[in-house]
Amino acid sequence: MLIKPNRRLTRRVPFNLICLLVMLAASTPAALADELAIWNFNDSDLTVDHGSGTFASNFNVPNILFAAGTTNNARLGDAAGQSLSLQGGTSTANNGRHITFNVSTLGFSSIVVSLATQGTSTGFNSNQFQYSLDGTTFVNFGSPYTPATAFGSTPLVFSLASIVGLNNNANAAFRIVFNGATSSTGTNRLDNFVVEGTAPESVPEPISAVLLLTGLSGLYGIRKRKRAAK
Repeated sequence: MLIKPNRRLTRRVPFNLICLLVMLAASTPAALADELAIWNFNDSDLTVDHGSGTFASNFNVPNILFAAGTTNNARLGDAAGQSLSLQGGTSTANNGRHITFNVSTLGFSSIVVSLATQGTSTGFNSNQFQYSLDGTTFVNFGSPYTPATAFGSTPLVFSLASIVGLNNNANAAFRIVFNGATSSTGTNRLDNFVVEGTAPESVPEPISAVLLLTGLSGLYGIRKRKRAAK
């Protein structure tokens, strides 16, 4: 037995599919990753180079230096330039001291911090990454790390997506505590320190949704009148 297709259904399916696809396209969220703050140290200073943020440290000032940098973890076309170089200091007084990056994450989530780093054999070889939700109290994240002897091509990455308190937080801060230096001139270099996050998912504005539905209703009305006129 030959079954004839329902022509009304086959005519209506393409239109319905178009409506569905248009509505899905209008409501599809777009997650955008963005660099919130970047320190490339190319200007031989501690000022943020891209985005917004502040730097602080309790290192002895004479032991905060700058040396040759790297393109490892470089962003936005930044050149190798300079890097931050931290010394152990007289009597290795800088063991236990830290550097801190304060970066607002307002409007962003799934925060990630990354950097390029290297150290000499007598430099700091037990360094602890920390985060803060209020800029004052810091919490260890992961175990202490030992820098490689050269920058290489792979950055050190701290994915903080599980720390939901860092999301949309104006007081977020990140710290590295340095330990293990065995000489005054032992150094660690840091370069291309990046804080990034994911922008909130976008949804259609109310007026856009209304206009979309109005347009679809109009198309449906025109199609219905054409069928009635036949």
